Amino acid sequence: MFTGRDDKFNRTPVFVTQTDGAVVTVSIRLPLSNRLGDALNNGDAFLDAVSPSGQQLFISKATIRSVRSANVPKADQLDPDGRNPGAPSFDPYAVLKVSKEASPEEIRQAYHRMARLYHPDRIASFELPGEVMDYVRAMLVRINLAFEQIGS
Repeated sequence: MFTGRDDKFNRTPVFVTQTDGAVVTVSIRLPLSNRLGDALNNGDAFLDAVSPSGQQLFISKATIRSVRSANVPKADQLDPDGRNPGAPSFDPYAVLKVSKEASPEEIRQAYHRMARLYHPDRIASFELPGEVMDYVRAMLVRINLAFEQIGS
């Protein structure tokens, strides 16, 4: 059965900022060169993308303002509090620091608070080691993933 997707292609996760200011997280199909730049600069009018929920999308390149890599943290970095190094656990409630009984409004507020705290642009003006910037980016990815899982 034809599903419209061919999973033998390499994909890379990215944050796409559109001209209307909306930011979407998708996985973009890479060309044979496996380079994101080649996917963005080829003659195709659309990017072949897959949303985190698995929905295939075709994003018009004319509506894209910017694209940033969304390197997903390694499994050994998924324990948000560092209590169990190496454990591939991911608790979205712990990432957002809310209880499992939190209301949708409390979850949204926690997401915005954590996203502001760990946003790379906030600390870009400081001269910090690359490892710190990598950690901040990984935390922001975890915060976005957590909100996608439990946010409304």
